[in-house]
Amino acid sequence: MFRVLLVDDEPSLRLTMSEFLRRAGYDVRAASDYDEAAAVGNEQVDVAVVDVNLPGGSGVDLLRQFGGREPYVPFVMITGEPTLSLLPDLVQAGAYDFIAKPVVKDVLLRAVARAGEKKRLTEEKQRLEREVRRHAEELEGRVAERTAELVEANKQLARQAKITALGRAAAQVAHEVKNPLTGLLLYSMHLRERVAGKLAEAELTLIDKIIETTKYMDRTCEQVLDFARPIRLTPQPVDLNRIAADVLQILEPQLAAGAIERRLELGEPEVTGLLDRTSVRAALTNLILNAVQAMPSGGTLGVKTYRADSALGLEVSDTGVGMTAEQLGNIFEPFYSTKSQGLGLGMPYVKKVVEEHRGTIEVESRPAAGTTIRVSLPAAATAGVENASPTNPRG
Repeated sequence: MFRVLLVDDEPSLRLTMSEFLRRAGYDVRAASDYDEAAAVGNEQVDVAVVDVNLPGGSGVDLLRQFGGREPYVPFVMITGEPTLSLLPDLVQAGAYDFIAKPVVKDVLLRAVARAGEKKRLTEEKQRLEREVRRHAEELEGRVAERTAELVEANKQLARQAKITALGRAAAQVAHEVKNPLTGLLLYSMHLRERVAGKLAEAELTLIDKIIETTKYMDRTCEQVLDFARPIRLTPQPVDLNRIAADVLQILEPQLAAGAIERRLELGEPEVTGLLDRTSVRAALTNLILNAVQAMPSGGTLGVKTYRADSALGLEVSDTGVGMTAEQLGNIFEPFYSTKSQGLGLGMPYVKKVVEEHRGTIEVESRPAAGTTIRVSLPAAATAGVENASPTNPRG
């Protein structure tokens, strides 16, 4: 039911038109002058039927006042024969239609019906425009989100291609160097045996240094080759609590030598899932060794395991030197290292193991405020079916 504002200062005409409209099914609100009509808000009216000449002001002024507010109200203006010259002003002010006096019932009802349909169509148009804007905003948001995902995916692909190419090149170099190093090591050890007891201790020490240096270079080549090899997982029931305790026990000499206090917090009753034992153990070893190296003057090492829904959690924290934003941004880049020694393959290897398990890894760190690394692994393995590569490159 449309709500009609009827404004006319002639009581008999106002009463007659009101009756016509009510019988036609309209909800009519009648006003006799400008002030009374001006007090009505747009939200209370669907159509206005207004005489041009009103006490206290003109119908044109009333039209302009309503025209500057929302929602839209179509105006049907009532004019007398002598005032037809006002039609251009009415159109310019925004009148939808006009009827001339004396007012005929059918003419009035048709004009109001058309104005009501105009009101309905205008509101429908506005509703559709709002809906289109909302859909456009949602689409823009989805496009922006998808674009960001594609950009990140392209970055990951480019990074993976870079890692693959770099790994192949490094592996080729390491392979070419490893064989001569093996020969050099054998020759040096054989020489050490041949001259034992014939040379002074100082000369024997030089040969020992050659042997140790050759072994170090051989281990370095092996780390590069290990990193370049694909990791093949063998999922089996694994208890992270047991792995964490075992790794800490093995690394106890390094912790003691570095004056590092350890804090082990194990999840209860157990933190067990289908994981590749060898690669997870190697990854945790790398994380703990990195933490130890970040605390050259001693500190506190924290190792925590826990279960969260269908995921297994592993957290390693230290009170060491921490990292800058730049270092954090490059922490998973192969051969990037902030230490004087090491190839910078430890963290890339850890990330590789985590991703092969379809897990996630997060790093929080600030300079002089320590580092915390959180690893989340699915309790049920979804990757790899063959033998695990026993790789353990350390950065």
